[in-house]
Amino acid sequence: MDRDKKNIAIIVLSTILIASGIGAIFLIIPESQPAIPISRVLNVGTFYGDWDLDPINTCKLKSRDIIKQVCEGLYTYNLSDPDLEIIPLLAEDYGTWDSSGTHFTIPLRQNVWFHDGTPFNAEVVKWNFERINWFMNGTGTLNTTLPPSHYLWKFLSGTLILDSTNPVTINSEYNVTINLITPYTLLESLLCHMSAFMLSPELTPKYEYISTAYGIIVGTGPFVYDYYVANSEIKFHRWDYYWREPSFFEELTIFLFEDGSSMFNSIINQSTEYVLGNYNPPCTFCPPGNITIHFSGKGLTYFFLSMNNKKINKTWRQAISYAIDYTYIIRTLREGLASRSNGPLAPNFPMYDPNIKATTLDLAKARQILVDTGITTLTANNDTTGPIADAWKAANFQSWNYSYDIESWFRKNLGVLLKDNLDLIGIEVIDQGMSWADFMNVSYGYMGPDGYDSLELHCMGWAPDYLSAYNMIVPKFSNRSTFNSAQYHNHSVEMWLDEVQSEANATKRTELYSKILHQIVEVDMPYAFLYHPNLYCTHSDDLKNVPYNSLMAFDAWSIYRDSNS
Repeated sequence: MDRDKKNIAIIVLSTILIASGIGAIFLIIPESQPAIPISRVLNVGTFYGDWDLDPINTCKLKSRDIIKQVCEGLYTYNLSDPDLEIIPLLAEDYGTWDSSGTHFTIPLRQNVWFHDGTPFNAEVVKWNFERINWFMNGTGTLNTTLPPSHYLWKFLSGTLILDSTNPVTINSEYNVTINLITPYTLLESLLCHMSAFMLSPELTPKYEYISTAYGIIVGTGPFVYDYYVANSEIKFHRWDYYWREPSFFEELTIFLFEDGSSMFNSIINQSTEYVLGNYNPPCTFCPPGNITIHFSGKGLTYFFLSMNNKKINKTWRQAISYAIDYTYIIRTLREGLASRSNGPLAPNFPMYDPNIKATTLDLAKARQILVDTGITTLTANNDTTGPIADAWKAANFQSWNYSYDIESWFRKNLGVLLKDNLDLIGIEVIDQGMSWADFMNVSYGYMGPDGYDSLELHCMGWAPDYLSAYNMIVPKFSNRSTFNSAQYHNHSVEMWLDEVQSEANATKRTELYSKILHQIVEVDMPYAFLYHPNLYCTHSDDLKNVPYNSLMAFDAWSIYRDSNS
């Protein structure tokens, strides 16, 4: 990295002059003395709230960005590559599959040490996968709750991906084989997820979760975890024996803020220098001179209007999808900081099919769908005012509730838009605002005896756990997923999902994904697909080599401070 070049140049010049016999040396550096020491402390800001210290006990992006500074996996994504290529990390090289597609052999990196001095080797890998296997109840002896990441390590059938009797075979001190029960082509992507990060066996409880409040986490990464003060800060210091090269920064502190205003003020007054995640400050298009707000492209998260498929049939879902003013959502409600979604995969996501198109506003088509299915004989045109529009508004064919958290300006105003839009096709939208806590509970089926049945219309988003189309589709579109809040079910989609998880042929996998996307986006429409957020990385100007990426993953090790800024 280009660090402290000026100081190095001065030292080299002094050495040359002394070696040449010149005794009196005067180095005059105009306007650069006295030198101001370069700060080796990096202060980062994020919102406080839920996060977890144990990599296996979380799927939260905030947890990822905290844990990633301390722990590493066998593989990772190249954050400098726009395509986010998978590259070896604690693995020495890419692995190899056997002919059955159930045994994946990996050479391991040597001369790597955990922060407690434990050497990284095959025994450590085996111990970590036994821990994963136990928490996924592969042994049948789990005596605690399943972790949030459990669905990542299981087939849709509920069967564990790993061979529960022997998840890892040790071939030598630095070579292992991961054993699966049947082929699973997504394994390499899964190994990039934080639940597969390596922990020190010496200081990690094998059969207990690491406590976020008072536990410690010990990895091989560039920073050592120090402590966490609730709703205040998380502290780290540099690991000077890091196997790549020590970080430029000697200390790293992640400060936790209650709201966006406090966090934004902290970077304005330079008490923090980097904001975790996709944060759009008030000055997104006109930042102050000491701040960089970098547009990092389109986000991989997709936001959607979920429709209860048990209560709202395909005819009504199609009509609703054509009746929504998506342009208003993006330009006004999202203030231009988003792009239209054509399904669960963003254009920069693997397996995205540009031929798959979600609905656009076409009021006449929405009305014609209802006419063609015999629901009404009203005139199907694009009128939003006048006698025809009034007749549609007065029809009141259906009424459904719209659930949202009252703290969200966007969701609240989306409800106002839906009332106007859907009234034009004879649907009454009933306001069902609630607290954030209640909204989260009902959105994940936890509130009341009816679970997801209490939801009819609601807006949510889904972000990738790891970079796989399968991971973006299965949670919300498989009837075997606990996250399927729309309660969508299509037998063909289930069959194709089963096929794609074990299909080794890349061309056939692409074809299967296109069939799945066509069915859910263009035919069944369990959701109205709204938008992908634009991504902005906010940091101080003097931070260089910031790894801008569509995952919005934070990597403090890559960053250094420019002495000329």
